[in-house]
Amino acid sequence: MGTPGLFVVGTDTGVGKTRVATTIIRGLAALGLRVGVYKPVASGWATPAAEQSDAFLLWKAAGSPRTPQDVCPQSFTAAIAPQASAKLEGRCVDESLLRRGLEPWRTSSDVVVIEGAGGLFSPLGDDTLVVDLAREFALPLVVVDAARLGAIGRTLAVVRAARAEGVTVAAVVLSHVEPPGEPETPSSPRSVARDAAREIAARTGLPVTILDHDATTMPAGIDWLDLARR
Repeated sequence: MGTPGLFVVGTDTGVGKTRVATTIIRGLAALGLRVGVYKPVASGWATPAAEQSDAFLLWKAAGSPRTPQDVCPQSFTAAIAPQASAKLEGRCVDESLLRRGLEPWRTSSDVVVIEGAGGLFSPLGDDTLVVDLAREFALPLVVVDAARLGAIGRTLAVVRAARAEGVTVAAVVLSHVEPPGEPETPSSPRSVARDAAREIAARTGLPVTILDHDATTMPAGIDWLDLARR
């Protein structure tokens, strides 16, 4: 059996994927585990060592193991699809490295957390989508969506698509990417998120949790290490 792990994917860009990933990572590290962190490719940052880059945040959450370059071996400056960003620099995405880059973490970690780029079907290279890596790495998905109106439809579409592609889904997290505000009404973000979580859980049979905007730990109720080991 390989190193246990989780593959965090979003329903889209800007849904809180990195914050969910780092929060899960901190929780696993707090158990005394060596947490490997991997982002196969990124765009929008010239280097993975740039503070506030996704790779840097993952690296810090895990306690700074290895180097930010190990976290994200390929990074391109323009904030567009990775293969398009690479071409602007006269480069290309090394699709073999997308896969090989995980190996150092698998051999040096108790558990690994991978963060994808964009959505489940976002391109990482000319011939590789996020879902292709998820299938090949054979790690259960954590599907992240923003805790706002439309979360039910967006999340169900990704969960069903993943299952149709032969990829296991472990859990769903709805993330408040903006402060939900007050007062609470039937149409307020908190109410929408709670209703969506119940509906998604009932229709998928998956554990679903909500990450508050200012939360530094995941809510109780989901054993992330157990999910990673399945």
